[in-house]
Amino acid sequence: RYTSIIITTMPKTKKSGTPQFEEVEYDVSCNMLCWLACCPLTFGAIPYKTILFLGSEEVKKTEFNICGKTEANMPYGELGHVGKSNCCCCVNLSSAFGEISPGCGCDEALVDKVVADLKKRQEGRGDQGQVQRQEAMMEEIETINTKLDAIMDHLKMERS
Repeated sequence: RYTSIIITTMPKTKKSGTPQFEEVEYDVSCNMLCWLACCPLTFGAIPYKTILFLGSEEVKKTEFNICGKTEANMPYGELGHVGKSNCCCCVNLSSAFGEISPGCGCDEALVDKVVADLKKRQEGRGDQGQVQRQEAMMEEIETINTKLDAIMDHLKMERS
């Protein structure tokens, strides 16, 4: 039976408005029986175990196959389109990492959960998140400038 590890977390927000995401690990491996059936056809090239580790700034994909282990890291802003795709009756997670089929394409609930989590992190850490952080920083700078002007006026200092 296929099992997955899911840790649910809510993003915390700093004063600057930047969401802080907890680290989460998803086991998006292929079903072992499916892997055993496909192994002779693919000469073991299909990974028997795939782990997605969602860090605070980037996602890490680790795959294990009979030849060893491969790892790839990617910032959330570089993931491109993250979504759910269907092929025949199988459900896949698609992104710049390629297609990932948890449970041999049968675990739609896990695909939905990972897609939602990745999209939430993309919004907070991708290009859109950078723009929002810059806008928040500009508001903070404006507030500091206003306070500095008030202090200078109180001390009767000239502005340059």
